[in-house]
Amino acid sequence: MLSVINICKNVHINALLVQQIRYKSKTHWAKLKKKTSPKYKAQNHFDEFYGSVFGGKWPPMKETMLRRSKFVAVVNNYGDSEETIDFLTERGAHCLKALMSVQQEFHKQYPPTPTQSDTNTTSLEQYTAKVQFDDISSIYPQDNLPEKLELSDMTIRSSEEEKEVEKQPLKNLTLEESLASAQMDMSRIIDPSMGVTSEALYQYVPATQLKGMDEWVPESLHYSYYAQDKDFPLAIEPETEFSFPEHLKVYTYEMGSEWNMFPEPKRCKTNVMNYYPMDCGSVLAVLALCLSPGDRVLDLCSAPGGKALVALQTLLPDVIVCNDSSISRTNRISRIFRDYLIDFDTSNSWRERVVISTRDGREFTDDIGFDKVLVDAPCTTDRRTINQDANLVYHLARVQDRLSLPDVQPYLLTNALKLVRVGGAVVYSTCSLSPVQNDGVVHMALKHAFETHGVIATVKDLSAPFANLAGTLSLAAGSIAPRYGQLVTPTNDANFGPSYIARLVRVK
Repeated sequence: MLSVINICKNVHINALLVQQIRYKSKTHWAKLKKKTSPKYKAQNHFDEFYGSVFGGKWPPMKETMLRRSKFVAVVNNYGDSEETIDFLTERGAHCLKALMSVQQEFHKQYPPTPTQSDTNTTSLEQYTAKVQFDDISSIYPQDNLPEKLELSDMTIRSSEEEKEVEKQPLKNLTLEESLASAQMDMSRIIDPSMGVTSEALYQYVPATQLKGMDEWVPESLHYSYYAQDKDFPLAIEPETEFSFPEHLKVYTYEMGSEWNMFPEPKRCKTNVMNYYPMDCGSVLAVLALCLSPGDRVLDLCSAPGGKALVALQTLLPDVIVCNDSSISRTNRISRIFRDYLIDFDTSNSWRERVVISTRDGREFTDDIGFDKVLVDAPCTTDRRTINQDANLVYHLARVQDRLSLPDVQPYLLTNALKLVRVGGAVVYSTCSLSPVQNDGVVHMALKHAFETHGVIATVKDLSAPFANLAGTLSLAAGSIAPRYGQLVTPTNDANFGPSYIARLVRVK
């Protein structure tokens, strides 16, 4: 009996000790646990990377992205379009085309002052060197590293050593003499007691040599892909063919009217939805295609189908091919089209105009060619990633998807440049702020397309036509502006994006 009482006392004392330990910290244990979820991992990564790229402009961007995003309403021309326009106008929304026309007249009277664009090359190089140095420091024994080693010292020291070697005269030594004078590099020996994880070793073992990791790209190498070498034909010209499609009706609220949100779409008399809500940056990707009547269009990464739907709302394409790599995602495209296109499943005219395919965009082939190709590439989806935990690239179950992104994006764009006809245009877009996934991918694809397939494309500068959006959204300018495309940055007054849009025209 006494032993049972003693056991109960010990259990009670242990419970009190656990409770004291739990509440010893000022932060509740449940909140500490939440900080390790995928969205917080993404936030920490973005704080470090985007903080180095955008500097003081990143914190307000992040704060805005953590808030509810803003949308525009794309009126469905296959529904009661006039009634829908009246409904939106009564709620205080304005026509995007009209707003751009007003800005265009304003710019004619007061031309904007040109700003010098800086592609953040220096900051990215410094960040790349820091990531690589931190990785090495975390893996190799600290005893073999200097107590204080600046990143700049590493570069300077290596160059000085090379010069010293060049100054030394060459001596013909025998094999025995060479072995006797050789020094073993002990700094690359990993001490097993350090507890190095396999995840860390991925940074240094070639991905192709790891079983089951054929498509992995070491994360520490992502930033080195942002190269600026020009050993291939590269030209950047102003865009002169841009025009807003006559039949495309997009409505938005004024800047600063963040809380004027559109209600849920409703069914029209024709049994289709009256409008499609989407981010304004997504609309810009379709506008950048500069669609013409009779175009044959390919949407290479189409799901969920919003951009393809906007292209159809222009009433310009003759044929549009909507492709995605998985059946579940192409099923989402079909559902969107059934909601917005009359008799989509039964009409023969839709079957001739809209083709849905399920293929890997990197291996998509076509014998006819396309006039316009849209590559809305898979990316880190920055806004969703820092707000959600489920099924996103920073989730533990999707580590491979995240690490393979730099190996997927440029090859999608390269294949698009092959598929488009000479004189046709390719638009590359993401919903990421990353210069590596944006300008970096465009640069890599242009280089790879030329070296591998002999394809030459010109980058079209959309600064002039997109300047007419100044009263609607915020575009990156000055030191944070990309070199090849346009970057929609979230702000308190216009919480759209992030979105990156680049237009390439094939010339050979």
